[in-house]
Amino acid sequence: MTATFSFLGSNEQNSNPNGWYWFSIGMFTSFFVEIPLIMYVYQRLRLVNFRLAKVSNGFWLTGVSSQFLIGVFRSSRDKVFGKIEFRKIHNIVAIICFLSLLVGAPCSAALVAYDKPKSCTNYGKKNLLNHRLTDICISLVMLSLFLVVLFCVLWQIVYPILYKQDPTIGSNWTAGMNTIWSFPLWENVCIITLYVYILWFPFMLPARTDGKRPKQRNSCSFSRVNYNGIELKTELSRMWFEILKEKIEFRSGADFLEHLADYDEVEGLLSEKGVSFIQSVGKLIIEGEKAENVKKMIKEFGKESNELWQWKRVMIKCAEKK
Repeated sequence: MTATFSFLGSNEQNSNPNGWYWFSIGMFTSFFVEIPLIMYVYQRLRLVNFRLAKVSNGFWLTGVSSQFLIGVFRSSRDKVFGKIEFRKIHNIVAIICFLSLLVGAPCSAALVAYDKPKSCTNYGKKNLLNHRLTDICISLVMLSLFLVVLFCVLWQIVYPILYKQDPTIGSNWTAGMNTIWSFPLWENVCIITLYVYILWFPFMLPARTDGKRPKQRNSCSFSRVNYNGIELKTELSRMWFEILKEKIEFRSGADFLEHLADYDEVEGLLSEKGVSFIQSVGKLIIEGEKAENVKKMIKEFGKESNELWQWKRVMIKCAEKK
């Protein structure tokens, strides 16, 4: 293979002068087809891990949006304006697209791996994703991407050795043409793999979701509910959710601590310092401490520990209600 994927979008004589516009149409079409797919995937993966799903979704959206621009800026020497050629902008956009998708794929794969069956989910030993399809797809995609990177890196090691033996083999680019070291070959393998991944991934996910897992009390601390768009993962968070939703009132901080003690899942969930902090803040909120003081206390604790990144936001909202 001697031609890169971008050659299909070039109107130059040695590239694709008679059909380059089909490449642009394909890039435009893929953009409008893939955006709904990516958002569909995001709405389901966010149930596995909200933060990582947002990161993964950001990379996928960047990559797919770049595809649209690849269709706009074809790989040719025609001038866009001034001395700037189409191919220069095309190369920049193509690199952004490639890197974004290359990062987005492992991120979504990590979310799938994270959702392997666990006894502590609300689904018991079941899970959110269809792992029969998942395991096959993820394995193939990661293997393909690994081979692409491996051969590109190895070629940088092999080429200097070959060139030293025979300087007539040509440049780094030409010497690899029509061999297993050909960059166009592995670029096309990578692109095809990513497209298959994007189209296959939705089939791994549940057909519908109401935005949260079923509420079910058990002895596990892995439950998930949402409060004002904030994902609450721990049993402690669920307790706060119940207090806010049901507007449970306490006569004193002591009553609050007694309620907190009913949750035996607290032990081992956070450090001793973290539990003590939660109790202190809860007492202040229940007793009507000013929101500004509670916020300050939470932020100061946040500088020392990152275990309460979910809690900090919920507590601040609690304090503001006072």
